[in-house]
Amino acid sequence: MAHAIYGAVMGILAILGLMLASAAKDQALHIAGFLLFLFGVVNIFALIRKLTEPGRKTG
Repeated sequence: MAHAIYGAVMGILAILGLMLASAAKDQALHIAGFLLFLFGVVNIFALIRKLTEPGRKTG
């Protein structure tokens, strides 16, 4: 359940980043919005990788 909440929060953060970038009046906010979007998307893909990778077999 915690992973789903984390993924949803990162999705909302990514959408907010795109909204910030689209409404930016200067270059700094535009870049900050895209970096926030990128941060959210990278975290979502990292979460997907973590939850779908098979367990390690030892021995």
